[in-house]
Amino acid sequence: MENNKSFAEFMNESTVPQKQSSEMTMMEIYVDMVLNEILIKHRKEKLLIAINDALDQKDQKAFMEYSKELNTLKDTHGV
Repeated sequence: MENNKSFAEFMNESTVPQKQSSEMTMMEIYVDMVLNEILIKHRKEKLLIAINDALDQKDQKAFMEYSKELNTLKDTHGV
């Protein structure tokens, strides 16, 4: 897998700078929620592929790293 960034780094780079919540319209909030959901699901899919590749290559270190990140993703976002 070419991208070895942590989920936190991934989310920080991928989110648009946030306005003050009092300034956000309901539509902006909804769009932000949908985009975040898409990013989270995409990251989960990438992690599952990376885990399978690590298993195929018998790369225990990569498997543990990707599995830990997937577990963190599940704990923080319930995916």
